[in-house]
Order: sequence, then C-alpha cells, then structure tokens
Amino acid sequence: MEDKELKMETKCYDANEYGYLYGLNKRIPDDEFEKVKSYMRDFRRKDFVDGIIKVTGRPEGYRCLEEDVPKVEEILGIENTLEKRQNKIKKALADPIAKVNLKDNAYNWLNILFKKTGTHPKQDLSRLAIHSTKIYDPEDSFKKGAQMGEGELFIYTPHGMWYIINNCGENSDTSINNVKSDAGGAIGYRLMYDDTVDTLIRIYTEENEYSGEKLY
Repeated sequence: MEDKELKMETKCYDANEYGYLYGLNKRIPDDEFEKVKSYMRDFRRKDFVDGIIKVTGRPEGYRCLEEDVPKVEEILGIENTLEKRQNKIKKALADPIAKVNLKDNAYNWLNILFKKTGTHPKQDLSRLAIHSTKIYDPEDSFKKGAQMGEGELFIYTPHGMWYIINNCGENSDTSINNVKSDAGGAIGYRLMYDDTVDTLIRIYTEENEYSGEKLY
C-alpha cells in the first residue's frame, strides 16, 4: 500500500463549518511532513461545532482546508493534484457522451462496492435522515418516486455512508428490506467513509441534494 502515489484526499465532511477537510493518503517521512505542517491542523472532536455529530468520515488528525491543498501539493511535489482530478470530472460532465459513460461507470462501481463490501444492518430511514450530514437524491429519483416505492438515496451520517434503494412498490419483495420507512421499507447498504466512494457518489448524483418531503 505504501507504494501508492502520494496525493491529497478527502478525510471527512463537516456539515456545519468546514465542509471537506483533506489529508495525505499515506504516511511520509517526518522531515517532509514538517514542511507542510503549518498548513494543517491537528483536529480533535472539540474543534467542531457539535463535536462530530455532524461530521462524516475521519475528522481527527492532521487535516487542511481545501484552499490550502494546493500549497501542500506544491511543497511536496504532488503531480496528481486535487484541481487536476476535479477538472477532469468537470470536463467529462460537460460532454454529453462522456458524462453518460462516467456516470454509468460510477454507478457500476458504487453497486459493487456497497453490495459486495458494505454491511447490511437493520436501520430506520427517519433515524438516518435525522443524523445525516447530507443526502443526495440522483435526478430527484426518491423525491419523485417515493410514493410508488421507487428511488435511491445516498445518505452521509457520522457512522458512514448509506446507499438506500426504495423497495416497497406493488411488485417489490419487501422481505429483503432492512431499512424501515413510512412508505414501506427499503434496502440499505453501509460503507465507512472513503475518498473514492465519496467521489463516485458525487459524480453519479451530480451532488443533487434531496429536496422532497421530510424523511422524519
């Protein structure tokens, strides 16, 4: 793992104040870290407005704001910069054909990651919503389809990231549901916060936040 390319990645998302906080994806020698330490802060629970109640991911440790990421990258000679990665995604989303391919690939990877490696604990949709830091609703699928038992959500909570698939339509097999909801239930998979998964979710949903009826 230590041979992987050095880069800055998202470590957590704070809904109250900081937004995304970044850190290095692997350990570097102490003398190298000293060069960038002034641009980073050793975050603790007390540094957040509500502790970490509204934080998804790993907030504790040396983290930096997005505005300071380029400085850290320049000092450490990081070539695979955050800006390059973000621009690559923006460029693809601006091209209709590339956009379809990018979103399809993101969706396929999300299905593999959540369904093959995620957990499947029993939960309540209203509880997830109450404790969420943000909720993405791809193409308003849940907002438009909830009453028919359809739609998907990606819910960020302090304990991870959830992929919710509404499953309470007329012909749905509700016996496989593990998430309770007022509408009748859903299938839910949970993963711990990860930079790659977060990026895939943001690509697939185009960061469209849920704007339907209250979930709690």
